Amino acid sequence: LAASSSWSEAGTERWAIALGKEFKIKGANVILGPGLNVNRVALGGRNGEYISGESPYFGARMAKPYVKGVQSQNVLAVAKHFVLNDQETNRDTVNSIVDPRTLWEVYYPPFEAAVEAGAASFMCSYNYVNGQHACGSSDILLKDLKQDMGFEGWVQSDWWALHSFAAMDGVDQEMPGDTTPNAKVWFTDENLDTLRDAKVDNMVGRMLRPMLEYGLFEPGNHVCTPPDCSYELYEANATSPEHQELSKEMAIKAMLLLKNENNTLPFTDQVKKIALLGAACDAKQDVESQLSIWDKGSCYNIGGSGRVIAWDPVTIYAGLQAACEQNGCELQTYFGTNASEALTKAEGADVAILCGCTTSTEGHDRVSLSVDDEDFMVELARSIRAMPVITLTMTPGAIVMPWINDTCAALNVFLAGKYTGTAFASALFGDSNPSAKSLVTFPVSESDTVLPCETVFPDICNYTEGLYVGYLALEGKPVTFPFGHGLSYTQFEYVLVGSYDSKRACNDAKVCISAKVKNSGKVKGIEVVQLYLTYPDSAGEPANQLRGFVRTDELEPDYEIGIDFPLTERDLSYYDTETRAWKLVTGTFTVSVGSSSRDIRFQTTFTIP
Repeated sequence: LAASSSWSEAGTERWAIALGKEFKIKGANVILGPGLNVNRVALGGRNGEYISGESPYFGARMAKPYVKGVQSQNVLAVAKHFVLNDQETNRDTVNSIVDPRTLWEVYYPPFEAAVEAGAASFMCSYNYVNGQHACGSSDILLKDLKQDMGFEGWVQSDWWALHSFAAMDGVDQEMPGDTTPNAKVWFTDENLDTLRDAKVDNMVGRMLRPMLEYGLFEPGNHVCTPPDCSYELYEANATSPEHQELSKEMAIKAMLLLKNENNTLPFTDQVKKIALLGAACDAKQDVESQLSIWDKGSCYNIGGSGRVIAWDPVTIYAGLQAACEQNGCELQTYFGTNASEALTKAEGADVAILCGCTTSTEGHDRVSLSVDDEDFMVELARSIRAMPVITLTMTPGAIVMPWINDTCAALNVFLAGKYTGTAFASALFGDSNPSAKSLVTFPVSESDTVLPCETVFPDICNYTEGLYVGYLALEGKPVTFPFGHGLSYTQFEYVLVGSYDSKRACNDAKVCISAKVKNSGKVKGIEVVQLYLTYPDSAGEPANQLRGFVRTDELEPDYEIGIDFPLTERDLSYYDTETRAWKLVTGTFTVSVGSSSRDIRFQTTFTIP
């Protein structure tokens, strides 16, 4: 989620290339990613692993460069978790009930994009989908994925996710292929012998084709021969100075400037004494504990099978300490949770920084949307009056921020790994200008979000919200910070140039929206320009759906660029369940272009006859 917060397809591909290179060094020729599930449940334990955020359109845009980048390194991508793995609590037994239109419009688009990008494999999920195990549903695996989407790769099960011999239902590979006290092996020689040769050839061919296409059998792409992979797995150091710099760059680009009243940030030369308050300011990374507890996370990484435990991460304290050495300031630190003691420590400071964090993991959802020391932050923010209050938070997704009205500025980063503290310091002191945009809504209250279903099969988890997922469900309701939000230390002016048909711009698009964006501030900066589309009422679609975005290059003050938003026929269509096809909507559309889903700078309309 942090990597996606830059809204950069080029950045995603660079990251994916680095992942591919490191996986290969570690003896792997397959990566279990990208994670593409759209965030339905704000409390979702694995939301931090998924690159889609709350938008299927965004997920589709990011899936392609991820798949292409990884596979360019002769490492095969596995798109997961197909499909509706939208909560971790009761993930083995939750029975997700959803209509076909919602599947195709909300939950399938990132996976469709992975198919179009040539993803080698798909991983089916633990949960039930409309009464059938996802890893046993011919409706989603054969009809939707392999037939309608045209997927040519192979389907593998999530680990021990099979409950039957599901080869005829679309599963090509059982993982991991061994038994547990609660799971048996289904792809046995006896069961496989019941299949026709043509079926076996099809299953094996789906695996061999991408292996041949990406050269896995070539001597230069040999990684290791199981089980003799101990060196690669446990001793090989896959990182490099270049990848360390990329990690740092990505953390800096992931930094969300949520609030900045009276230009509190970046710090000026007048800031000499900084009170740094809260345990999260110097959060330790207990590597040994995480290695012994598979689902334990931290302020720097999530827990579970998808985690990468950051070794010796830069804490906020360490990042600010280094920055103060360069900028001539000093820190007054308190790393406890007693507000009265923190107030005493803050006396005489020019600014007060409050730190908070929370984490999440595979296997169960978060218990709340609060940071771990929320009461401490609330009490302290309300009590400090002699200096500006700034909050820094590290989170795996959305949080509630009951302290926000008592602060002058707020920065948040989705769990960002080793260089977390470096990234915060860079933003605070103005060495970088924040340019990230949030892929999730920060709600006023947890009750404003969809909660995990507590039911288990055969009871149902009914997706009654239909198409209204994430920010679309909160249209017209108060939020703390909206989808797409993220401030900058400069300002940008937007001007509509016009809307044109495909003959004039945007290649093969049905409609092209052209705009100009100017850096009207005093420092250079990057803007992520966003386009939201409202369909004619007859379409029955939610208003203001993300249908375009452009991350600009870094713009000098007074510099202006032109931006084109291509709207394809697919962008202007809905999924017709009767014909099982996309149908172009006719009528008048409203286009809103701005800096977030609620910071709209101009609107225009066009009509499809």
